[in-house]
Amino acid sequence: MSFIWRLERVISLNIRDNLTYTKQKYTILSDNKPYLFIGSKIRGMLGYELKNNVCINPTLKCDGCFATKECLFYNMFEEKNKTHSYRLDYKLYSKKYKFSLILFGDTKKESDTLHRAMIDALKEYQAIDYQMKIKTLSFDGYSENLKIKLLTPLRIKKHNRFATKDIELLDILLSIYRRDLELQSIPYRRANFEINYTTVSKNLNYTELTRKSNRQDTKMYLGGLMGEIIVNGVSREIYELLKLGEIIGVGKSTVFGLGKIKVEDL
Repeated sequence: MSFIWRLERVISLNIRDNLTYTKQKYTILSDNKPYLFIGSKIRGMLGYELKNNVCINPTLKCDGCFATKECLFYNMFEEKNKTHSYRLDYKLYSKKYKFSLILFGDTKKESDTLHRAMIDALKEYQAIDYQMKIKTLSFDGYSENLKIKLLTPLRIKKHNRFATKDIELLDILLSIYRRDLELQSIPYRRANFEINYTTVSKNLNYTELTRKSNRQDTKMYLGGLMGEIIVNGVSREIYELLKLGEIIGVGKSTVFGLGKIKVEDL
């Protein structure tokens, strides 16, 4: 299947080759088997300890708090209708407690605070290996034939509902583009690049994940599509946009580790 899509140029996609981010990598040395959906557990533990560490409101309540604009916890866990400048990264079916916290934008400046909170959150474990790296996105190569792997459930809305059966590469590209603009606090505008590629094959399946929200006292469903898409004839701009998506994530709920993709040259 071939697509040609033309959009009005507003911003060069290549500007994000200077994206710098911080990656905090944690490996818990434990014989206990981790939860399947480790992202929910880790994010919940981190949020609890971060609030204890940074909250200056005696009531410990965010509603009506005088300090929300300067509060790291509120910015990362409570503020609604925004793209949060961090995400969790892990292997969904891993047999080890191994994950990373990836920080973008101003959240990078809070790396030390977040590390202390994470260590507090993991205090029940005896041995933790920790590594931190500051990285810059670079494009060292290019291939026009690709396999795009959806490694954790990808939540993308189509026709005002989350897709459960099928998506196209175009949906992924536009999601990455929107997310990148939001991370830069740039109002959404249509980009200009010509998409002319051939979809060779798709093997996608819907995977459901659930988490218990203690704050809302409800079960949340965070399912999405997993699998792979093989395409031929992509442009360099498409290639670089997908490589950007490997770093910043795709779709909704990336803070839980969803929307993780991997791009392989064929």
